[in-house]
Amino acid sequence: MKKILITREKEEALKFAQKLRNTELEVIIFPVIKTKPIYFDSKIISKYDVFIFPSKNAVRYFFENVSAEDLKKKIIIAVGEKTKKALEKKGFKNILLPEKFSSEGVLSLILKDIDFFKNKKILIPRAKKGIDILPQKLKNEVKEIFVLPVYETVLNIPENKENVKKLFEEKKIDFSVFTSPSTIENFLKIFPEEGREYLKSTCITVIGTTTKKAVEEKGLDVCLIPEKFTIDEVIKKIKEQLS
Repeated sequence: MKKILITREKEEALKFAQKLRNTELEVIIFPVIKTKPIYFDSKIISKYDVFIFPSKNAVRYFFENVSAEDLKKKIIIAVGEKTKKALEKKGFKNILLPEKFSSEGVLSLILKDIDFFKNKKILIPRAKKGIDILPQKLKNEVKEIFVLPVYETVLNIPENKENVKKLFEEKKIDFSVFTSPSTIENFLKIFPEEGREYLKSTCITVIGTTTKKAVEEKGLDVCLIPEKFTIDEVIKKIKEQLS
């Protein structure tokens, strides 16, 4: 049975594993990241018209400090279907969703209707560390755009580190899945000497272009990337590889 390594946060990794039940893959959960909240003054939100949520974690941590009612009359953009569903659970409707689930997709959505957005103030609740494509590209196109860190991703050293190390050394891991730049960065922090060599013997699978770039910057090649940046599409790609 082929083995697949999942490096995302434990809760999300377990959901990923659930989707792979009844397949010819043995799932190894190896969460190299964990998240924790960053405090912010909720009074800041009143001055903004548009809120862009890049992830479910952004939704989760933002609304730990803010009432959903305070945003009911605001324009809400979700970067991805899972983020949209998380917002719907908070009671939001008419959520804007870009065709491509990425910063580039949101940029296209806004620029297509720039006459509407140009006089708006935009806030992006997100992780402390992230890609600044939107602030860079839109700073001269809209009235204001502000990034608000609501959580941070930190290193997590999984309990099964030695078991995973042994599997890599025996070349028994067939797929290694990375869902964000922090997952590849932390994997290589956990295995600083041998990590790159380990990954060269597996099919490195990523969820989007940002993670792909982060992997390539480490001198590694990406084996699989879906056209649509979702976990379901990643699984579809892996199944195609197996067939």
